[in-house]
Amino acid sequence: MASSPVDANKAAIRKLYDETNKYNLDFLDEILAPDFTSYGRSGFRDLHSPKEFRELTETFMQSFPDLQFQVDELIGEGDDILVSGTLSGTHKGDFYGIPASGKHVVWTGCAIFRFRGPQIIARWQEFDALGLMAQIQPPAS
Repeated sequence: MASSPVDANKAAIRKLYDETNKYNLDFLDEILAPDFTSYGRSGFRDLHSPKEFRELTETFMQSFPDLQFQVDELIGEGDDILVSGTLSGTHKGDFYGIPASGKHVVWTGCAIFRFRGPQIIARWQEFDALGLMAQIQPPAS
């Protein structure tokens, strides 16, 4: 039995996170369309290319060098896939002005990815930025 386009897109999202967990960011050039846009949420600006998305991902990886994405749930309809997940990592580098705390942190998020054929053309994301920042902030003196 052939898989549906929704199943293929879900598999692509799983592969996106699997490759990111392996720090294979070259995969982004394959899965993100040249006109890809990520719509800013949780304090981030819109990103208008795979290159800008890669740079944001590298920022997270430099701040949390053991960063891991866990896919908790995938829901699909038409060209859209919703993923909810849990992220974790150790804060070992400056993150938006907050110096490394050495703390292992965990936060959650969700995103909607829109596909055009085998590539992602858009992403809308929400994540618990407040929870993340609260975990890495230095204690008040």
